Amino acid sequence: MTKYQRVSGDAIEYEVFARKTRVEPLHQVGSVVAPDADLAMAYARATYDEERWCEMAIVRKDDVIHLWQPGET
Repeated sequence: MTKYQRVSGDAIEYEVFARKTRVEPLHQVGSVVAPDADLAMAYARATYDEERWCEMAIVRKDDVIHLWQPGET
């Protein structure tokens, strides 16, 4: 689990996914670091609101399951 030490406590990294239309798949638009999911949602909205998304979701980075990564065969 990736944790970031902050003055007020630990923070967790969240991946941010979004899509502009219902027919396109969700894709990663970035990430945010926050102490809890509520603040992560607020940070994601504030950071990535330049587009008109029809859907946005966040996932704890440690909960993302990689099927393969660059450099793996």
